[in-house]
Amino acid sequence: MSNVIPLAPRLKQARTVHSEAEERAALAADLIDLIERVREMTEHVAALPGPSLRIQQTAQQLLDAGTALERAVEALTENGEWVPF
Repeated sequence: MSNVIPLAPRLKQARTVHSEAEERAALAADLIDLIERVREMTEHVAALPGPSLRIQQTAQQLLDAGTALERAVEALTENGEWVPF
């Protein structure tokens, strides 16, 4: 599995500042929802029976995913300061 997504150059479409701000806000809201879901899954994993090392590794991987999502929100919102482009 690759963690690299090739991005093709896009032509700037005529979008208003308002429509781009709405798009960013919707994306940020979706990412925040994913962060909450990852946290819930981490709690569920921590309660699973089984080898503790395997459970700890799985929980850590979920925590890492949550951190990556938080960084994505920060990048999207310019470190939490909303900047409508």
